[in-house]
Amino acid sequence: MAQQGELFPKAEVTIRLDGSRGEPRLWVRRIVLWEKPGEIIRDIRLRRGLNIIWSPDPGAKQAELGLDAGSGHGAGKTLFCRLLRYCLGEDTFSNDEQRRSIAELLPAGLVGVEVVIEGKTWSVIRPIGQTRKHVATEGASLEDLAPMKEPGGSIEPLLDALRSQLFPDGIDGYMPSESQNAAWLFALAWLSRDQECRFDHILDWRHKRADSGSIAVSPTKEQLLIVVRAFLGIIEQEEMRLKGERVNLSDTKRSLERDVAYYQRQSDQLRAGLVQALAVDAETEVGGELGVGLFREKAESKLNGSERQDNPEDIASLSSHRQEREGLLKEMAVLESEIKKFNSTKLIHDEQLKVIRGERSNLDAAALKAQLGPVCPVCSVPIDEALAEGCSLSHHSWDPGSVSDEKQRLATQTAAHNEAISRISALTAEHTTQLEKLGRQEAKLTAVIDELVNKIEDARNRRRQQWFNAKQLVEQVSALERASASIATAKKSLEGLVNRDNELANLEAKLRNHHNDKLSRMEELFSYVCKGLLGNRVRASLALSGQGLQADVEVGGMAMESLKAIGFDLAALLMSIEGHSMLPAFLVHDSPREADLGEAIYHRLFRLVRSFERVGDDPPFQYIITTTSRPPDDFCQMPFLAAELQGSKAEERLLRRDLGGLTN
Repeated sequence: MAQQGELFPKAEVTIRLDGSRGEPRLWVRRIVLWEKPGEIIRDIRLRRGLNIIWSPDPGAKQAELGLDAGSGHGAGKTLFCRLLRYCLGEDTFSNDEQRRSIAELLPAGLVGVEVVIEGKTWSVIRPIGQTRKHVATEGASLEDLAPMKEPGGSIEPLLDALRSQLFPDGIDGYMPSESQNAAWLFALAWLSRDQECRFDHILDWRHKRADSGSIAVSPTKEQLLIVVRAFLGIIEQEEMRLKGERVNLSDTKRSLERDVAYYQRQSDQLRAGLVQALAVDAETEVGGELGVGLFREKAESKLNGSERQDNPEDIASLSSHRQEREGLLKEMAVLESEIKKFNSTKLIHDEQLKVIRGERSNLDAAALKAQLGPVCPVCSVPIDEALAEGCSLSHHSWDPGSVSDEKQRLATQTAAHNEAISRISALTAEHTTQLEKLGRQEAKLTAVIDELVNKIEDARNRRRQQWFNAKQLVEQVSALERASASIATAKKSLEGLVNRDNELANLEAKLRNHHNDKLSRMEELFSYVCKGLLGNRVRASLALSGQGLQADVEVGGMAMESLKAIGFDLAALLMSIEGHSMLPAFLVHDSPREADLGEAIYHRLFRLVRSFERVGDDPPFQYIITTTSRPPDDFCQMPFLAAELQGSKAEERLLRRDLGGLTN
């Protein structure tokens, strides 16, 4: 270490203490845990400067199988950090399961801190049990507040003081949250990283697994970088405006690029379809307006060719056959009319025959009565009575001699009617035969006409389809023209956006250059911290560009990723000591050894932070670190060792009790 002391610059020489600040703008004086008001579980006093919360790991000596030995874990180091954050404004200190376990064991449990803000002491008490006691008061002691029986309340007075005394007006404009306490809550997240983040990245502050309810979980790295720059005073509202405009430009640019890609795909598809449909040689087909002109010429030629009229020969043939059929139909109508007349005449003759047959029947009855005597054989009525009173069958008396004459007359009439019927039947048959012949001719003509009609209609349908297809090709050419125009317009707009984005990027770079002094100082301090931890051969750089904040740490060509976040935090702490940051010179590191720091580097970390205390008469900062690894021997005691916890014994854990298997 002697050589390191000679080569490494002294902190009091390197760090430029801000003389206007007699003490840290914020530091925690003590943290107290109560089982209930009046019964203290823990009272941990903290100091300005280095504070160590140590939970010893028994190490390899206790690694024998079956040996009853604990570890440095489960003693309550992380719970200590979270309770501290809880008292300083975070919504909760643990996940639901652990909170329920603690509330069951400590239903009246409380946690409190005394915190000094700009030289004024505030006392804060919050519940860890089942009560709702939230108190934050300036000037009063924890002993005064703990016995108070008033439930409810809030810590808003503390948050108001933190917001008004630590941060300037306008800081909220840089915060990716609408919470009125956003600035302090983001600062608290940075100054007390979750142990679950493992110090993996400069901008990893809160892990979802921690269930802390912190507003620092959801923002992007880019948003958190703006927060960091705002706290360090190396960003301006104009740069934010330019950044916002560039974001909008980027969104517009992505939208235009999607449009260009879409129109290009559409253009390629249309062009390929037109090449095939219009039988254009794909090898000789040219792009641009010349290619579109060729497509239009061929498509319009196809459209004009599809507009021809019907085949005149088919139309003439159809007309001739229709006229011929019309003549046949007229002849058939005449025949049908005559057949109807014949049928009517025959019907008349049939009716006359029926009458004649009736009269003949009557004559036969009269002759019979004359032959049978005085009694009617039909109705048994005496003939004389029938003649005297009249017969219901006839009112005429019959002369047997005249009956024969009448029969002869009726026979003559019957023969005449039968002859007429025979003649009519012959004419009807002749006309029917002629009608059937004409019907067969008409059916053939109808089939020919239907065939011609179908042929003409099919031709029309084909022409309509050809016209429709040709019209579609013309429309596709128009769509190709529109797609080509859209591509040209979008590319021109993109070119303008790129030029504008370059202008804005240059303006941003100029604004960042305004803060070169601070950035250079931050890089110097980052390098100083890294050399203190890794030796003077380390190469450490910190650069701010349009792509973000780039930190690099190398020793012998090997990157030291795990050291970046720790070195960055300590450099920011030194910036606060020098008055270059609005953050208080306050920092909590929960088990940084878990970030794969070697033991030698880890020991240097304690000595480096101890060297910061020599910058002023009193330490101008507060650094709290929890560890399972043993600190250097001279740090395992007061004033640096604030508390020693044991994971193997319940009474030596932070809450002095077992939480039922849950890590506390």
